Amino acid sequence: MALRVAAEKAAAASKASPAVTLYRYITKQVPRVLTLYDIPMEPVEARLAVQALFRQHANVKDPRVVDMLITKANMELEETLMQWKQKVHLVTLLEHGQALREPAPLVDSVDQALEKFYAGVDDEEDEL
Repeated sequence: MALRVAAEKAAAASKASPAVTLYRYITKQVPRVLTLYDIPMEPVEARLAVQALFRQHANVKDPRVVDMLITKANMELEETLMQWKQKVHLVTLLEHGQALREPAPLVDSVDQALEKFYAGVDDEEDEL
């Protein structure tokens, strides 16, 4: 009985989603990529940036689009590992991933300024 349960779990693990498999492979390659390109970033930070980039497409449900995104990510990873990219490309990608992780401001500063203007509030008092 226990062997059957273990076999079923192993079979289920081997049929993991291609996106999950790709994510795991990319996160395993992060330290190597950071070393190859001499990027001054901790692997933990880079993995979190990769996670944010994956979560950006979490709402995609169309299988054709998912397959296209997975294929595109595989090509990007291959180009990265073959060192066909420049350092600036990866730094930009990782910075974009980090920016996605930062919480969005609750109120835009322009909206605050307009509300103060409409209310007649002046933060900077004129000293004449």
